[in-house]
Amino acid sequence: MKVFISDLHLGDGSRSDDFHRDKEFLGFLEFVSLEAEELIILGDFLELWQADLDRVLFQHSGIINKLLALRDKVKLSYVIGNHDYIPFVKFKDSNCGIALEYRDSKSGIVAEHGHRYDIFNRYKNSLKIIKWPPGKCFSLFLAGLEKLIHPDIDKWTKKAMEGLDEFLQEAVFIRNKITPATKEYIKRGGHFVEFEEAVKNHMNKGARIVIFGHTHRPQLEIVGKGIYANCGSWSDTATPTYIAYSKDKIALKEALTNKVIKQLPVN
Repeated sequence: MKVFISDLHLGDGSRSDDFHRDKEFLGFLEFVSLEAEELIILGDFLELWQADLDRVLFQHSGIINKLLALRDKVKLSYVIGNHDYIPFVKFKDSNCGIALEYRDSKSGIVAEHGHRYDIFNRYKNSLKIIKWPPGKCFSLFLAGLEKLIHPDIDKWTKKAMEGLDEFLQEAVFIRNKITPATKEYIKRGGHFVEFEEAVKNHMNKGARIVIFGHTHRPQLEIVGKGIYANCGSWSDTATPTYIAYSKDKIALKEALTNKVIKQLPVN
């Protein structure tokens, strides 16, 4: 079994840290060590937009140590997200299992974080000029407010932004005369037309299954002749979820109970 997770956003333990499930995640890693042959982390495992790497590693040292020990039993692959883009992008062309994209030609799986199709959160240049995307500036601003005013400011802002996101999507739909079916798919996946097109492009190039993270919205859908899945998130405001793939099926599951939320056959 292949297990896909994303978006834990391990922080530094301050008021801006949105991950407080260390004990639960350690239990999940124990499950993975017994049941899975490969663990694929699809980005934003670490929250490096709002915290220093050394502080994150110290605060969540139990998880980091368990993850490193897991490599003796389970193959581990790491796909870079936008919140942990630096410093890991420098290793993307090496043989250490870190990349911008995960591919398994045998199963027809292509998986990535998904931020490359998000105009607010993508990095334009991977190595030469690392310019902050607008989303990072906003994230740092929120972190400051959380520390100075209230730790729930990011949650309040998220609710407000969801309303703005819906308004902007409607404007895009009207301007581009998008069909109702496509409109509904984009609303479930988010990130306007670019996100949907990225999934279709992967499938047009031969992918049977496309798996993303980034949106924090757990999904498992049939798209054309393929399957689109999203891992969801482990942050405090979410129900932890993961994607499990085996030879004949793919499932979206609750991570704390391993309960199947949705399952599809794999042809």
